[in-house]
Amino acid sequence: MKLILGSEIESFIMQFRDYIRSKYDIELEIRKCFDDNSQTEMFGLFVDENEPLFDRIQQEKMEFLQDPFHPRYSEASWQSGDVKEKSYNMESIFSPFIPKLSYVKQIKFTFFVTALCVCIYLFQLIGIEEEILILFHFPADTSQRGDIWRYLTHTLVHLSPWHILFNLTWWWIFGSAIERQLGIGKIVSIYIIAGIMSGIIQNYFSGYAFFGLSGVVYAVLGYVFIVNKFTPNNQFDVPNGFLIMLIVGIILGFISPLIGINMGNAAHITGLVTGLILGAVHCKFKVC
Repeated sequence: MKLILGSEIESFIMQFRDYIRSKYDIELEIRKCFDDNSQTEMFGLFVDENEPLFDRIQQEKMEFLQDPFHPRYSEASWQSGDVKEKSYNMESIFSPFIPKLSYVKQIKFTFFVTALCVCIYLFQLIGIEEEILILFHFPADTSQRGDIWRYLTHTLVHLSPWHILFNLTWWWIFGSAIERQLGIGKIVSIYIIAGIMSGIIQNYFSGYAFFGLSGVVYAVLGYVFIVNKFTPNNQFDVPNGFLIMLIVGIILGFISPLIGINMGNAAHITGLVTGLILGAVHCKFKVC
């Protein structure tokens, strides 16, 4: 038997099985198995490798994945007469919009940093921003160099809705991709190295009064770009023009003071260079 389709949602698998059963009178087998990449349990749909219509079923699978909510699939489930399957139809419709615990488990550190940034920002909004800024800023002088947390906590504080939205959007998309593909150790090391390096350089140019995850975000983007470009499987599938986007982002940082917005350009550039270097090291030695 050959696995033809896998999902953590049983009803998703059932709809395709029922569709194939009703159209071709072929019985496919559903059983539990494990995803080799995430090591999570899922429901697998299996077909006999010697099935004469195997290639046709493969083609039907591709069409199903492109439009799984087409009425023909739900109609096939209802026609099957399986009451258990009917009870799952609404779940299968809305499940893509509901965060899954198994997914969060794959991106624990990405989720943790995201949640921490959001919580800190909410505390700022309710009136304790000054206390947070004083406690979390980069070491201001020699008396604070022993405050180890300050070398990273500056990355967790954001100063406007757009500031936090921009940073967390890119962090969530590409930080989670790194963590899923390469493991939690990789994303943690990138965060720590980029957070410290971008803080040191930004502090040198502007002093300690800077905040935000953007230095780490640029490191993540640089890392993804290099790894995707120089590994054979292009595992991050970045869009065309990704490098141009990074360069434009850096340029905008230097133009932004003209419209009254100051950015941590030194942190951005340092983060990007750090990510490019870490990505090159990964490609060369398969270490971070």
